[in-house]
Amino acid sequence: MNKRCLDYRLLGAAATSLLVPLLLLSPPPALASEEGANASSEAAGQRARFLQDFCGASPEDIAQYKEKLGKILTEASDFEARWQNGWRLGERDALRLRALQLNSPAEFATRVKSNCERVRWQAKNSLRPRVPK
Repeated sequence: MNKRCLDYRLLGAAATSLLVPLLLLSPPPALASEEGANASSEAAGQRARFLQDFCGASPEDIAQYKEKLGKILTEASDFEARWQNGWRLGERDALRLRALQLNSPAEFATRVKSNCERVRWQAKNSLRPRVPK
């Protein structure tokens, strides 16, 4: 009987020593969702810039998208700042694409066409309601 008790204690100690480091390494759920919302806010700003510059989206369309997304990404620590950072990243991307447009118009047209389809899909997908985990 003492041997079984000792075996269970050893098993418990081993399980604890394996689980504690895992718990310490993984971020708390609230922090993880905040980081995800922050990243999504930046990506959305970058996408919006591309849509406006190359895919024919109007500033009004972008404003509506931003407003809807801001209501979804409530966990972002500073949605507006993250959006603006993404918008600036999109500006850099636009400069590179405009250089490509000058040097290789055919490749530019191909890239813009495929990227517009992809980015439109991503923008629509980002507005879908999230299922709580």
